[in-house]
Amino acid sequence: MKAKPRHIEIVLAGLLLAGTAAAVLGNDDLRESNSARARPQGEPVPAVHFAPLNVELPVSSVVFPAGKGSEIANAYCLMCHSAGMVLRQPALTVDEWQTEIRKMQSAFGAPIPADQVDALARYLKGINGRKSDSKPSTVDSQGS
Repeated sequence: MKAKPRHIEIVLAGLLLAGTAAAVLGNDDLRESNSARARPQGEPVPAVHFAPLNVELPVSSVVFPAGKGSEIANAYCLMCHSAGMVLRQPALTVDEWQTEIRKMQSAFGAPIPADQVDALARYLKGINGRKSDSKPSTVDSQGS
């Protein structure tokens, strides 16, 4: 029974010896690399100074066409998109608009309430949509 603890002692002593050897041998490399880092590397890089910049983004007074759901589009879509940009999208089905709206929520953090997604999709399909039996849009092969 004493053979097992003795075996563990030998293994631990070997590991201790290997660690000590690595520390002693590695110490020279460490000193050398530290001294190399301490030497100047040439001319210092000049500091970069940034000047403040005021940017005025264009303001659009164009809103979505009146209709059931336009208040949702005006409240949530216009914070990131112009109405014109949304209206120039390919004609999509309600399902495709729902996919796009959910993508805006998940990928870009659009704060559109989940209970308003269907109404917004129906509205967008109504102002710029196509029949459900048509082929999917090929803008990005996913119903852009």
